Amino acid sequence: MAGQITQPMVVIDPSKERTQKKDAIYLNINAAMAVANTVKSTFGPSGMDKMLVDAAGDITITNDGETILRKIDVEHPSAKTIVAVASTQEKEAGDGTTAAVMFAGELLKEAGKLVEQGVHPTTIRAGYKLAEGKSQEILRELATNVAKDNAEILQNIASTAMVGKVQEGSALAPLCVQAAQAVEENGIVDVANDILIKTSVGKRIEDSELITGIVIDKSRVNSVMPKRVENARIALLTSSIEYRKFGVMPGGKSKDKVKISSPDQMQGFYDGEETSIKSDIDTLYNIGTNVVFTTKSITEFSQGYLIKRGILGVARLRDGDLEAISRATGANIISNIVDVEESDLGTAGRIEEKGGEDEELMYITGCTGPHTVSIIAHGSTVHVVNTVEGALNDALRVVADTITDGEITAGGGACEIELSLRLKTYAATIGGKEQLAVNAFADALETIPYTLVDNAGFDADNLLTALKSKHIEGGISSGINVYSGEVVDMHEQGIIEPLRVKTQLLKSATDAATMILKIDDIFAATRKEMAPGPGQAPHDYDRF
Repeated sequence: MAGQITQPMVVIDPSKERTQKKDAIYLNINAAMAVANTVKSTFGPSGMDKMLVDAAGDITITNDGETILRKIDVEHPSAKTIVAVASTQEKEAGDGTTAAVMFAGELLKEAGKLVEQGVHPTTIRAGYKLAEGKSQEILRELATNVAKDNAEILQNIASTAMVGKVQEGSALAPLCVQAAQAVEENGIVDVANDILIKTSVGKRIEDSELITGIVIDKSRVNSVMPKRVENARIALLTSSIEYRKFGVMPGGKSKDKVKISSPDQMQGFYDGEETSIKSDIDTLYNIGTNVVFTTKSITEFSQGYLIKRGILGVARLRDGDLEAISRATGANIISNIVDVEESDLGTAGRIEEKGGEDEELMYITGCTGPHTVSIIAHGSTVHVVNTVEGALNDALRVVADTITDGEITAGGGACEIELSLRLKTYAATIGGKEQLAVNAFADALETIPYTLVDNAGFDADNLLTALKSKHIEGGISSGINVYSGEVVDMHEQGIIEPLRVKTQLLKSATDAATMILKIDDIFAATRKEMAPGPGQAPHDYDRF
């Protein structure tokens, strides 16, 4: 045809790598499985730990799935989606992160088998959604109601969450329950804001303690200041307590230059600075302040004048600690010392510094504000107390879930096997290829008890067969005792979990798997070496 353009049209940038159809699906599945396999060996009471070393050489030893996946460097987009499963599980339920990741990876592995058999990904996705919906329904039937004041059940919940993380979980569980019940209000436990966890190296884990009030890992800025203050009147600042130069507020900056031409002028300059800080501290003293906390510094001269006025000063607090003190004592956080008024002060029955020379802690008790408690986690080394802190966080979250929701389920793989068996019965009632996906979903659930047993060193195939037989006979709460290798009743053993952990696990994993299965085309830019600038090391950049 006359005038027709014969030059080929470039629609897609040839520098991009393109993966399509089944190849794209398999690539995504492999990436997801790689993430799941990373944390698989950490699952359960007998799971192994991972040692993570960052660029600065700092070491983290943990078997917490969310911590591991957050700290490792994951590049593949689909792998990042599986990492997000752990983050969501941690945020919504507080525990079950490793199981959620494993299940998501297994769902994709089973989907890969179906794709190989010619089942369309859309059909698999539809079947998985049916299976997830039915599983949620079954879970509601399996759940047991529990009263929020049932301390024995709540302690079992906390112990189950900590097993495999710290051996002394049974000693820490009562602290978690007491802390949660102390701050509970109308069935809600605000773990993030009302329960603080502080670590202290040097004692046994069993020496960990619960304090009604706030504990911060700071000490007096000067040892001459009072170590204990009764009937504390507290000022909270976000500025330094230092010289306030002419026209400049504390924490501010001035570019004005002051020309000094004689010793008398210099002395007058210093006298003016001293007068300003004395005036500021006198103002605090006159409105009744006897304790001041600040996120910034307190200069040496300011310390001396605070001592003269009998005021306890604590500096360099974290913003979160200052906010916690504000909530507990009713003190307003003020940006400039000159703006503090009597109505801004908070109150506490006692503020006292405790601890050894190397690690002092400031205890704030007898607070008049909302209920706030602190758990002091002790341990022999830094790595031990960090592990205890993580275990306490998980235990507090699941106890809070139970108090709020009032529903629990059996652990030890009991739920997953019961769901698997009932789903296979349900699959037979579904027409079309969706039943294949429902069966695949049921098979994927079995990876949780299987891995639990395998990591404990027992014959997983034999124990899983025995567990299924027990459930078929009606033992719906039967699970695996990973210490004895026996099938026992989980409720009788006290191995229980909040219902929310199970329901969120199913939802997060299914959503991630179905989203990844919807991808059939991947465009990836090739990495090109960019010429480094002066003094720069070469880097790889993605060019789109």
